Amino acid sequence: MNRSGRNLRRLLYALLAVIVLGVGTLVWFGAWYYPALGLTGVPKDGYRRAMDIAVRGMTASEGLAFQDWDFRKFRQVERGGEAYAWGAARCRARDGSTSFYWVYLEWSKKRGQWLRNFSEELATPDDEIYFTRTSPGQFGRARLALSKILGQLAAHVREARAFGRNPQDLPSSGL
Repeated sequence: MNRSGRNLRRLLYALLAVIVLGVGTLVWFGAWYYPALGLTGVPKDGYRRAMDIAVRGMTASEGLAFQDWDFRKFRQVERGGEAYAWGAARCRARDGSTSFYWVYLEWSKKRGQWLRNFSEELATPDDEIYFTRTSPGQFGRARLALSKILGQLAAHVREARAFGRNPQDLPSSGL
């Protein structure tokens, strides 16, 4: 094989290694690091504090100001040691309007701590696009869904960076 063929193959292997490393880092961040961010040491019965920590970080990364909980629920499974906490947080958007944020945490028996499971801002203005049949079309919906997923990932990274700079920046209300 000539020299340019070997160099091209090396370049392709290096590019593949960078892609695998990038995807692996995103998986590690999303599956292991971010769900536990700031929740280490909060006991199972401290779900109020865990939810408070989680919502303050998540809403701040989305540009919202947490005001109070509209409702908060806790459920501990009788067998197995699992527990779940979820609720809707009332927030103030930058434009002064009220916004709601859904927070869902679960107790990880394996890790012995609370983990973020699923959270997002509820009923954002672009949500109605999913219920409009003809506009923007299937590709537009897919593009919107992908942009929302990437936007959530960016918010999670912003939250992790802010928490890394000042972990005391997410105070609990003492509930």
